[in-house]
Amino acid sequence: MQKTKLHLGKAEEEALDNMVEVGLFISRDEDARAAILKYAMDMVVLSRQAIWQEMEKIKRRKVTPAQLAKDLETLEDES
Repeated sequence: MQKTKLHLGKAEEEALDNMVEVGLFISRDEDARAAILKYAMDMVVLSRQAIWQEMEKIKRRKVTPAQLAKDLETLEDES
């Protein structure tokens, strides 16, 4: 993944922070990526199908619902 630096105004930074704070996104980076993709779809630059196909190429950790529950329980016990 390539790094890109964005210069945001106060309103944009507050919007990112608020969405992360309420739990919509785990980070400002994730929030910004989602906003860019949403804008690209709204402007018909990218289709939902094209974005989904790219996401499918990303290797992910395969986890069963039982393993996920166990992992979450372990994290809760640590805090």
